[in-house]
Amino acid sequence: MATSVFTVEELNFYYGPSRALSNINLQIEPRKVTALIGPSGCGKSTFLRCLNRMNDTIAGTRVEGKILLHGENIYSDSMDVVTLRQRVGMVFQKPNPFPQSIYDNVAFGPRVMGMATSRSQLDEVVERSLTQAALWNEVKHMLNENALALALGQQQRLCIARVVAVQPEVILMDESTSALDPIATLRVEELIAELKKNYTIVIVTHNMQQAARVSDFTGLFWLGELVEFSPTTEMFTRPKTELTEAYITGRMG
Repeated sequence: MATSVFTVEELNFYYGPSRALSNINLQIEPRKVTALIGPSGCGKSTFLRCLNRMNDTIAGTRVEGKILLHGENIYSDSMDVVTLRQRVGMVFQKPNPFPQSIYDNVAFGPRVMGMATSRSQLDEVVERSLTQAALWNEVKHMLNENALALALGQQQRLCIARVVAVQPEVILMDESTSALDPIATLRVEELIAELKKNYTIVIVTHNMQQAARVSDFTGLFWLGELVEFSPTTEMFTRPKTELTEAYITGRMG
């Protein structure tokens, strides 16, 4: 088997004195979609934000255990957090385009990181990223218009384009379709299936049907613990624990 992108070992996470995650162990495989499910407040989004140290921005948080990205502990003192967040990009629940042009939204990261030096290089990055986000044909005639004028579903795909523009290894998606209508949700789900050819994707979703449709592996979080982690078809057809079965059949949670 290919070596894991992330290996999580005995992870505990605290907000002040309260423990939000307990003894999480799992491996995230390359170029697969891993879905994290579970009721609200069970630790899914906290865990997702541990993978690119977004929780560092919250005062009083603390981590125990290890998260290895290709064998390197992302919480070690030698890990550059800016580089980590370029390698492990995030798409949030609500689309958050910058209040500037569509072009400048996508070009922002490559400009800041010096990945494209000439205008022609930037043009290439913008077109490639918007194409990867299944948005190029819809916006190529309006690249200089304000991104906030786009429909919500388009804004979310623009945010995905902004992430892929800096060539990450992993894309994290935190409930990234929950603010979208069913048609826009379908577009993003189709996009996830396409993106996994090149990227490792981890999604948090409340929508179990979505997890079943788009993911290769699923983890069920419950009260800060990872109750079960299995190939998705296995979890939904032959769950290993009674709690998993009760949750996916709607009897609990």
